[in-house]
Amino acid sequence: MNRDATGLAFVDEIVGSSDPEVRRLVASGLAPLPLPELLSAQVYLTHEDDKELAATARASLDELDPKIVVSVLREEPPDNVVGYFARPDQHPVIVEAILRLRRVSRPLLAKMALALETDMQELLLLRQDAIVEHPEILDRLEENPRISSYAARRIAEYREHLLPRHRFEEEEVATGIDDWKEDVDEALVESIRSDFQAVEDGKSEDELENIWKASEIKIRSLPVAVRMRLARGATALMRRILIRDQNSMVALAIVTTSPITEAEVERICLSRIVVDEVLAHIAASKKWARRYKVSHALCQNPRTPINVSIRMLPRLSAKDLQKLSRNRNVAEAVRARALRLYRIKIQ
Repeated sequence: MNRDATGLAFVDEIVGSSDPEVRRLVASGLAPLPLPELLSAQVYLTHEDDKELAATARASLDELDPKIVVSVLREEPPDNVVGYFARPDQHPVIVEAILRLRRVSRPLLAKMALALETDMQELLLLRQDAIVEHPEILDRLEENPRISSYAARRIAEYREHLLPRHRFEEEEVATGIDDWKEDVDEALVESIRSDFQAVEDGKSEDELENIWKASEIKIRSLPVAVRMRLARGATALMRRILIRDQNSMVALAIVTTSPITEAEVERICLSRIVVDEVLAHIAASKKWARRYKVSHALCQNPRTPINVSIRMLPRLSAKDLQKLSRNRNVAEAVRARALRLYRIKIQ
């Protein structure tokens, strides 16, 4: 909002004027100023020590035609204007305009959630971008005494599918491996690793594919502690097996403690068998998230957490956004967001 940077300095000058007539005109909404700046100045004056002046400013603001307020809100006005009109007693069209504001303060949305009427609750729940950034919005909405059954159900769904799940850090995975060290037969681990390396040497991709399928059942039958130890420094074939492990700590150990290639990461990001935590970890990695193919693959994968996909969508090209918006395999929220970003990029 560039207006905040330049316009508010001008507003400060107006409201700080020593001329009482100028201040009275501003408070009454009669000063010849651009409407966003005039409303911003009036909001400032509602906090004046001069009670009569403050009351005049409040009365003028509250008497405004809701259509006029909405026209200003659509222009992304200064934050103090948005904050003033973000009250539960405002006209519904004003409340709706604020809920739709792209750059509205997330804490402000959370505050509004406490008193929203039923239809506005549904509108707020469409702001998945804001909810992902500020999950407290859902907490405050739950505290709303008029919360609808629909809103309560959607909140539960968002907590399950939209909000970030716990992501294990590299230190946690390493600690998990070390914690199991005493319970593992190291000779067995080294024997398995050596066998895999010997089998892989000199084999073609087709041969490795057959070996992989035959070996996967054997690896899966090993205790978790052994699989965790094998993950550290795993061979290429072993990585392809363990990354598909349904134990998230084992799978995460592959992407945090093994030297994987970019081609492997792309393949992982497209996999519909990999656990969600692995996909979220890759998306949060500074090393991998910057790679276009990785971002694109994550957004295409229906297993990628919705909040992760939505966060990565702005990195995609208009062409790929258009394709994604038509991809019925991904969540509706991801398709809708991709379509909006596509339209913005082609303007």
